[in-house]
Amino acid sequence: TAELSAEDEVLEIGPGLGALTFALADKAKRVVAIEKDKKLFENLRELFIGYNNIEFINQDALKTDYGSLYRGNKLKAIANLPYSVSSPVLFKLLEDRQYFSSMVLMLQHEVGVRITASPGGKTYGSISVLLQAYCDITLEFRVSPESFWPKPKVDSVVLKLVPLKTPRAEIPDYRLFEKVVKAAFSSRRKMLGNSLQSSFSKELVHESLNQSGIDSKRRAETLSVEEFAVLTEKFS
Repeated sequence: TAELSAEDEVLEIGPGLGALTFALADKAKRVVAIEKDKKLFENLRELFIGYNNIEFINQDALKTDYGSLYRGNKLKAIANLPYSVSSPVLFKLLEDRQYFSSMVLMLQHEVGVRITASPGGKTYGSISVLLQAYCDITLEFRVSPESFWPKPKVDSVVLKLVPLKTPRAEIPDYRLFEKVVKAAFSSRRKMLGNSLQSSFSKELVHESLNQSGIDSKRRAETLSVEEFAVLTEKFS
C-alpha cells in the first residue's frame, strides 16, 4: 500500500517487537523507528544489530520534532499506531505534513470510519473535517483481531493519507479552523448558532454565520470541509 522503493525513507511509530520493522528495513533506504518503551527500545537495537539503514529513537512520538528527521527526501510514515494515542499522533503528523509524501497507518476500525466519513452521518466529526481538509484519505483494507497477538477486542483498518499540496479549501489560519470545527461539534445535537458559542461570543457567531450564508439552525455534521473553511474566514 505504501509502494515502497529502495530510495524511500520511512518513519515508523511504535515498532514494538519489530515485526513490521524487519519488512520496512528490507525494502527501504532508511528507516527511523520511534519507540517510547525503554525495554522494547533496547530489545530492538539488539534485534537489528546487523542493519545499517535503521535508526531507533527512544522517545515519545507526540514530542518528536519530525522536521529533525527530514533530510531532503520526504518521509513515508508507515505504522501500526498505538490505539490509545492514535488521534493525537494523527494530528501531530498533520501539523508536520510538509515532511511526508504519504502515511499508511493501521488504526482501530471505529477511528478509521470516522476519519473517512462523509457529511451527514453520525460518524462524521471534527477529526473527519480536520484531516480531510489537508489530505486525500482512502480506507485500504480491514484487519481482523485474529491477525494479532495478543488478540484485541476490536477490528482494525489500514488507511492511506496523502497530504495535499494545497488544502482542499482556502484556510489561512489552521488554529482558528481547528477551533471553529471543534466548537461546532462540541454539542452535536445543538444547532450551529448554539454550539459555536462554546468558544465564541454570541454576537460573533451570529455575525459570522450571516456573512458566510450558513443557516444557524444547521448542525455541524451537515457542513462540508469547504463550508467550514468559509465559516472560519468570517471568524477571523
